[in-house]
Amino acid sequence: MRYRLEESGHGNGGDKVTKPRILFVDDEPHVLDGLQRALRSRCNSWQMSFLVSPIEAIAEQRRLPFDVAVVDMRMPVMSGVELIKELGALCPGTTAIVLTGATDIESAIAAINEANVFRFYAKPCSAEVLAAGIDQALIQTAQKNANPAMMSPDATLGLATLNRLPTGVVVVDADANILFMNSLGTEYLASGDGLTMSPTGLCRTNRQAETAELHRLVKLAVDAGGDAMAHALAVTREEADRPLSVVIAPLPAEHSNGRVAVLLINDPERQSLPSVDTVTKLFDLTDAEARLALALSEGQRIEDAAEKLGITVNSARTYLKRIFSKTDVTRQAELVRLILAAPTLSDLGAVKRPSQSRPSR
Repeated sequence: MRYRLEESGHGNGGDKVTKPRILFVDDEPHVLDGLQRALRSRCNSWQMSFLVSPIEAIAEQRRLPFDVAVVDMRMPVMSGVELIKELGALCPGTTAIVLTGATDIESAIAAINEANVFRFYAKPCSAEVLAAGIDQALIQTAQKNANPAMMSPDATLGLATLNRLPTGVVVVDADANILFMNSLGTEYLASGDGLTMSPTGLCRTNRQAETAELHRLVKLAVDAGGDAMAHALAVTREEADRPLSVVIAPLPAEHSNGRVAVLLINDPERQSLPSVDTVTKLFDLTDAEARLALALSEGQRIEDAAEKLGITVNSARTYLKRIFSKTDVTRQAELVRLILAAPTLSDLGAVKRPSQSRPSR
């Protein structure tokens, strides 16, 4: 089934004016009917296509690419994320918006990076909010088309690098609208414990007072620009003993929304240690010595580390003396500091600390 509103205007001298092409895809016809009625006033400025079939949407994209695609997250033939990837493969310049039900919020958050989704909205979404989102998406589309470097291999390399950092990265505008997240940042927000994202794409916490403070610090960082100092915020979590550590700082860059700030997020209960191979090569340790050094860096006692490695405590102490000699340290605390300073990636050596009882207050 196909619905289409395609009205073309003409400029001076009869020259045809090209309108932005907006695609709407949803497997429920009544949803498309509602969108068509609600957005009829935009016919003079947009060329709109309403399709129930993702397959037909792909064919239309191949025929003449769309500027913005608004798709449903859950469809029987193809998910919204799969469709967006197909549309993007045909034309990287198409900007995507996702409409999702409340039960799909976690998937929608992950899709922001996985499928390069610009924004998502929870159903039902008012026509005014959706239209404003499409207007903003068109600005981004125009910027991408005017500056191909935004889609360059260098940008892809930068994203791949950010996705391997052991720190969550979330970029927001002055109003705390989320513009970008790396993989770990997405994981933190998708968990919904501590930091999360509202149905309109706003970064917030689980507590009203902490959300207000987060937004205040974001605005402070954005308004001050590159001269602003970084600010820190401990974000309470219900399912963990320790809060998330969040640092808010300005970024020396601008987005279509204006100046931006970056949120750097760490979980104190999640250590990111270097790999055994990294420690072995950096400090000239044997495999057994590197494993002992890492176990001690996790906070284990030497007795527990020895048991874990299947060696005697005396052997562990002998290994430790060798490690001290090779790394030129004299205390275990110095060794731990040295190991924790070694470069690491989010997918190499991440260790979840065992949960401890919360201290009484």
